[in-house]
Amino acid sequence: MRKKWQIRTTDAASVRKISAALQVNELTAAVLYHRGIRDEQSAKNFLSPESVPFNDPFALKDMRRAVERIARAIDEHERICVYGDYDVDGMSASAILIRTLRKLGATVESYIPARTEGYGMNIPALEKIFEDGTTLLISVDCGITNEREIAAVKDKLDVIVTDHHLPALEDLQSAVAVVNPNQRGCPYPEKNLCGAGVAFKLSQALMNYLRGVDVQDYTTDIELAALATVADLVPLTGENRKIVRMGLRIMRQSNCIGLRALVNSSGLGDNKKISAGHVAFQIAPRLNAVGRLKTASDGLKLLLSEHDVEAKEMARAFNKLNQKRKDIESQILAEAEERISQMRFERGGDLSTLVIAGNGWQEGVIGLTASKLVERYNLPTIILTTQDEKFYRGSCRSIPALHMKDALDTMSDLFEQYGGHSQAAGLTVSADKVAEFAERFDEYVRNNLTDEDFQPILNIDAIAHPALIDLTIAEEFGKFEPYGIGNPHPVLACKNVRGVAAKSMGNDGSHLSFVIPAENGKSKMRAIAWSCGSLAPLVNNEPVDIAYAPSMDTWQGEVRVQCTVSSLEPIEIAGDFPDREQLVDVYSFLRRAHAYTTRFDLCSMINAFNNLTGKNFSTYTFDSAIKIFEELGLVMVDGDKHTFDLPRPKNKLELTNSRTFRLGIRERTAQRATSNGKVISIDSIARQRSNCAGIRN
Repeated sequence: MRKKWQIRTTDAASVRKISAALQVNELTAAVLYHRGIRDEQSAKNFLSPESVPFNDPFALKDMRRAVERIARAIDEHERICVYGDYDVDGMSASAILIRTLRKLGATVESYIPARTEGYGMNIPALEKIFEDGTTLLISVDCGITNEREIAAVKDKLDVIVTDHHLPALEDLQSAVAVVNPNQRGCPYPEKNLCGAGVAFKLSQALMNYLRGVDVQDYTTDIELAALATVADLVPLTGENRKIVRMGLRIMRQSNCIGLRALVNSSGLGDNKKISAGHVAFQIAPRLNAVGRLKTASDGLKLLLSEHDVEAKEMARAFNKLNQKRKDIESQILAEAEERISQMRFERGGDLSTLVIAGNGWQEGVIGLTASKLVERYNLPTIILTTQDEKFYRGSCRSIPALHMKDALDTMSDLFEQYGGHSQAAGLTVSADKVAEFAERFDEYVRNNLTDEDFQPILNIDAIAHPALIDLTIAEEFGKFEPYGIGNPHPVLACKNVRGVAAKSMGNDGSHLSFVIPAENGKSKMRAIAWSCGSLAPLVNNEPVDIAYAPSMDTWQGEVRVQCTVSSLEPIEIAGDFPDREQLVDVYSFLRRAHAYTTRFDLCSMINAFNNLTGKNFSTYTFDSAIKIFEELGLVMVDGDKHTFDLPRPKNKLELTNSRTFRLGIRERTAQRATSNGKVISIDSIARQRSNCAGIRN
């Protein structure tokens, strides 16, 4: 589905004031304004987060109680166990706290459950930890929903919970202390810390309480907190922004030998500046791979390693595991795509959710698959897998319009276990309840979301021709880093852009490079569009609508401005959304073409269609038709293999079963109403929709 542009509005006077106060370009000031940063001091704090003081860790509810109990355990030589989660956040949080406790002389061990044990604490594990001699257990990145498990061992084992996830409907009663900025009654101002962020704050508090170290001076292992903050997809704003900015700068020189080895094995060797993107796509996946395919305990072992040779060997092994993870992920994704095509074909219309269950799929990889499907289809997605055909474990990923945990709360009676937050969650459900769960989840989403909620939104900071961006502006935009959730790349956009010298690039030709000349012809800018290699003919032959972010690129010692294109679409021409007759023309052409080839290339298809029919369909018209047919299950396009298939529908299909068609008709109707100076009522639009004829094979 085509992204809808939402161009953010600004107050011109406020933007000029910010620009003058900071001596920055008005484009830069506009981006600050859109992030809610509208006074000089807030802007300075955002652009230089290192200068902003850390929040007082003792402002976290129960922090002092937790620190006092840990101090007593250290003094009395109690055995402490740090109980972590099996993702990058859990591994990093465990490493931060264990490294701190060992500095303080504590006797400390670790426990990270296998994925087969499920998310969070489980009673058998707690019983075993107690039997091994532990008297104090500290959870990191989990535990906030484990009242039943903690209550079962509270007479044997003191439990301190440190977590960042949203609490259950009932408060924890059985823990000695609960440190979580999101628990009810916690006054801590930063609610978006990840699990490792909370562990870092606990370390600050411990070092202050037991060693008198100033909280503002204690930044040991902040690079581990930065790693987890990026990997766990929490907002990179407020204190998180400070943690990540500071952590990225010292990551290469980290005192953590294992992290240094991981950075070097990720191809980020000599003198490369490490960005949040490097962490998200190169460093964290390698650490995650071991937790997904083997055991997260190995990842923690790397982060706790004190030997260079051992750390390098482990990091190399993680590289191999990461490649294996990619292969497994590709296989699961391909199987899931087949299921989705079948679902569309069987339903003969658009989908509102994707709930896909598989047998024997790797539990540690299904979350990645779910994320890719959300990115591709913009639908709330849940991938389930079973190893014993008795219970399914699922990874849930959402879209902005749907709060995933709120949705799951309404059907909590179905789950053995679940937890999460607005955009991601995990669950366990018995095999006999999977079908009911899929039905209830789909019903909830259909009842609570509208068609517009499923249309991906691209928020635009400003309209600006890319060739007019100079080095000064690019340098100013660089100060917005690190980018991530809550602080995305600034997005500039321009319609009707002419590109030249477009060509595919990369080993497989999947990426696109082209040049954008300035309108005055005196300057130009290089543009890169990832995964758009097949669109080179489109860029060379037609104007396009693009959204992009400017950056600086160094080539052969020369620093130049380039733009990274995040969205590239054929220009949207008012009134060119396909009607029924045009849809029939396109479908008839596809039927004839399929008799000779299954190869699908958008640009080649359009040229062949126009040449064969003598018509002059725009790329926008033809591409919209393909999207409609895909939603109806009439066309199955494999974007990776560049092939298409045309399954035969069993029954007549209504065009209004396509969400793209419904949205397109509404927009076209609204455009006509505007051009005619008329106001069209919702009722009249609904009548026009109901009058749309179906399409028959």
